[in-house]
Amino acid sequence: MKRNCISFFLCFFALAGVFAQEFSNKYGKITNDELNLKQYAKDTSAVAVVIYDDGYTAYDVLNGSLVLNTDYSKKIKILKQEGVDEANITIPYYYKSPSERDNISGIEAVSYNLENGKVVKTKLEKKNIFDEEYNSRTHRIKFSIPNVKAGSVIEVKFRKGSSQVYSLDNWGIQGDIPVITSTYEVKIPEYLQFNIETRGYEHVDVAEVPDNQSFNLGVSSSGAPNVINCTCRRLKFTAKDVPALKDEKFVWCVSDFLSAVRFELKATNFPNQFYKPYSQTWDDLEKTIKNDTDFGSNIKMSNPYKDETKALLAGLTDEKQKIESIYSFVKKNINWNESYSFSGNKAKEAVKNRTGDNGQINIVLLSMLKDAGIKAFPVFVSRRSRGRLPYTFPSYEMLNTFVVAARTSDGKTYYMDGSAVDGGLNMLPVDLLVDRARVFDDNESEKWVNLSALSRSQQIYNISTDLDKDGNLSGSVTSMYTYQNAYKYKEKFRKAKDSTEFVEKLQEMEHLTINEFKTEGREPMSNSVKENFTFTKTNDGSTDFIYLNPLIVSHINENLFTQVDRKLPVEFEYPVTLIISSNIKIPENYQVAELPKSTRITLNDNCKLTYYITQNGNQISVNYKYEMNQIIFPVSDYEHLKAYFGQLATKNQEMIVLKKI
Repeated sequence: MKRNCISFFLCFFALAGVFAQEFSNKYGKITNDELNLKQYAKDTSAVAVVIYDDGYTAYDVLNGSLVLNTDYSKKIKILKQEGVDEANITIPYYYKSPSERDNISGIEAVSYNLENGKVVKTKLEKKNIFDEEYNSRTHRIKFSIPNVKAGSVIEVKFRKGSSQVYSLDNWGIQGDIPVITSTYEVKIPEYLQFNIETRGYEHVDVAEVPDNQSFNLGVSSSGAPNVINCTCRRLKFTAKDVPALKDEKFVWCVSDFLSAVRFELKATNFPNQFYKPYSQTWDDLEKTIKNDTDFGSNIKMSNPYKDETKALLAGLTDEKQKIESIYSFVKKNINWNESYSFSGNKAKEAVKNRTGDNGQINIVLLSMLKDAGIKAFPVFVSRRSRGRLPYTFPSYEMLNTFVVAARTSDGKTYYMDGSAVDGGLNMLPVDLLVDRARVFDDNESEKWVNLSALSRSQQIYNISTDLDKDGNLSGSVTSMYTYQNAYKYKEKFRKAKDSTEFVEKLQEMEHLTINEFKTEGREPMSNSVKENFTFTKTNDGSTDFIYLNPLIVSHINENLFTQVDRKLPVEFEYPVTLIISSNIKIPENYQVAELPKSTRITLNDNCKLTYYITQNGNQISVNYKYEMNQIIFPVSDYEHLKAYFGQLATKNQEMIVLKKI
């Protein structure tokens, strides 16, 4: 028995030696295990893994003023060639002017490789570090760590010095590759009080201990050292074995769900000063925007098309027609340059050049609407691809654009944007169909609006088909697309090289040969598009039995959700209704051997499918109605959603079986 126990422990320690790997969280120390690592056991698909990500922030005094210094360092193991992009580093920093900016210093970056049994260390050279302007408030330092390939270990470190002492950067814990250890430590003097929030699904250990700090303010008038001693909060945030949060289908912006630590200044309480609260509400931020930013002055711009506006509106009394007329005019006279902005600076240059970003175009649109006596106001937006606006942490940086709202006297509101090349009123690009947008108007009581379901988007097919005695199909399809479906249709048509290419793609998608094709309603302001085409489809199989999908056009051919587990909510583009009315005439030499069953499939009151099929003599009719009025589903609904779409896909694949008589 004793011998068995000894054998057990010997085996245990032997196995521990095999599986325990030495990873160092100290900058500059590279271990053999790190260099020899071929695969990350907790995520074998990972192309790279962060061994450690470390940050330390503390306050100091420079030239008599309080400053904020943060030291960053990170080590990454490149596991596969696809992970080499992790060596491309971008460091954004605040930059308003040469005298009002953050400073990035002490940049070091190194790659380590095992070559012929030896460790080869390659350093980043200063000449390969580049600084570029990103926008009016941000610059970016960019560089690529040299000699990086699958198997490399890379390290980078730098210091960020900032005079923005009231603004602590958020600490991002999670990304698109796994993280073994993430550690962030911050010392906050008693004079500054922050609200602190941890976000995301991953566990973060938070340790806090009281500490002391001294600030050297130089020499007093008497010649004695002027030193201030204070207490401070010392907080340490640690997360271990953080999985990658990879983008999944039907997610607007994966960064909305990344685990992170966020800081918001609550108040200041400096010596010999009154306690000053700083927790900022959206109302506070809007006052700042109104009084202290370019945006606040830009929206007061006078109408650059005064004479044209007067001529446009001559004889018009209906407010909606006035709005449409002005919006159409702006679209025709200023082309969108495919860029977004928030401030809309230099809008008059966009008028002169007849091209501009959406912010500039919207400033012009606002000025024209107001000049026409229409109640119009901006609505702040963070595009879907950039992440949602926070309700409780107002952020100027999150405001990356805005749309224009116009309100008629009967209380109806219409939304417009300079980037909506293919849409009229209440038709926006999908990236702007956000569920949180902030109204910028003092007279509006309801400040938050949902832009994700502005209009009723439908797709309606009427199909008439004849099947001949040899099993060949011929028929016609008349379809109508409204609002967002019309927007998407017009966008696809515009991006096609020509109508021939568009029709070819349609043929390929529906597995038909299209003979005659026409479409109408593709004008920029149109909210509906009509499409008509005739088609044929040759039966290439047996004529004894014919298998025919009665829907003719495709909807859902396979389950949209096949992954076993899902980490993120499901977010569809917009609510939609699809209606297919299909009538098929079968020849006299065939009879129906099998017919799909009529059915009703429901997920909930907002999501359902009705499939009704009948036969009357040689006529088969199908009425198919799919309604998806809910577009956001929590992870807890995933299994139900997966099962629902599985049922839809199965129903869409069911065939009529015809037997030759």
